[in-house]
Amino acid sequence: MSSVDSNRFGAAGSALGYLAQVEYALLIALQRMDTEDSLKLSLETVDDITFEIEGRPQELWQTKHHVGRQGSLGDASPDLWKTLHNWIETSDEGSACFLFTTASAQPGTAASLLGPTRSRDDVATAREKLDGVAQVGGNTASADYYARYLLLSEAERTQFLQRVVVLGAAATGEQLTEQLIATVRKAAVQRRRGPLVDRLRGWWHGRTMAHLTKVARGEADWIDISEIEDQLHLIAQTLRDDNLPLDYGDEPKPTSDEVEGDDRVFVEQLKIILLHHERIRQAVYDHNRAFLQRSRWQREQLLAIGELDKYDRRLIEEWERVFLPLEEEPDGDNTDEAGKRTLARTTYGRLQERTLPEIRAGVQSGYIPLGSLHILADRLQIGWHPDWVDLLKHRLAEAQGVTDTAEVA
Repeated sequence: MSSVDSNRFGAAGSALGYLAQVEYALLIALQRMDTEDSLKLSLETVDDITFEIEGRPQELWQTKHHVGRQGSLGDASPDLWKTLHNWIETSDEGSACFLFTTASAQPGTAASLLGPTRSRDDVATAREKLDGVAQVGGNTASADYYARYLLLSEAERTQFLQRVVVLGAAATGEQLTEQLIATVRKAAVQRRRGPLVDRLRGWWHGRTMAHLTKVARGEADWIDISEIEDQLHLIAQTLRDDNLPLDYGDEPKPTSDEVEGDDRVFVEQLKIILLHHERIRQAVYDHNRAFLQRSRWQREQLLAIGELDKYDRRLIEEWERVFLPLEEEPDGDNTDEAGKRTLARTTYGRLQERTLPEIRAGVQSGYIPLGSLHILADRLQIGWHPDWVDLLKHRLAEAQGVTDTAEVA
């Protein structure tokens, strides 16, 4: 393997570690939510993750993510000694210090003795083991860490280690989803926990990006645990039986050039009636968002069997109430093409002004019913021009192949 390849894979591991750190913060906060209501957390301030109460750091968390659970927690482990050194320099007597790592501590090691269920004797034994490593030395890379540790008196070393907790065998990147899902059991039924975690993660990544931006600028910023709780409940509300989550309301609007080159069936329907370009652009925007959302609901199995078909039938009924003729046309109707297009645009406008049904009572999108009408127009199940069936016969086979699981062009 070339040095370039080695560097690339090493960078990938580091990137995975940073991403895991962000998700570990969410996982820890969710696990603490039932018993803590005044915690705030920050990333990359005093430590990888810092929890504070009333403006004072209470817990410092170092996270260590190793691919495939590699890594050592032996008594001379560089991860362990570097972490201890950092805490000696940055923590105070009021701060608990947690090492959260994917590595596992073998029985009898100092790290295993500093687990969450340790006794005073365990801490004393762990100190003796670490003292022995530091006094013997041998690992030149950790020499400075040993020297700083030994500058503490024996009593100070014991007091320091009483504040240290090692949490080994933490979830790896691919296991984090399962762990996050376990923390939201009270918020949603089983089949909806995955979609809940996906959306909570999306919000969390955006929130931590804004947080880290402020931290990088030197601004003080904390994320209140109540923010996470509020977002969790907000998402859970959209996953009730009478509601559905909306994920695409802020999708970018298509550009004028994109609309001009769009040759989908529903766009041709609108161009046939000479609808204004900006109206067509809005229709494409509604269609794309509705298409993405309906497809995601189906992938996540959030819809009942046949629910989408039933909804489409309701929309077709709304279309019929507006577009079906009010009276029988006389034989030999001579309405010219311009008149037909004018009538179509007027009727299309009336349909746009109606309060169209959403798929469920709790959904308040606006774009789902309008976009769904354009999905139906794309399948040639409805149309706008009085002669839309004859005008679009050449696209019938194409329209019949359109489904909600197809890819948006």
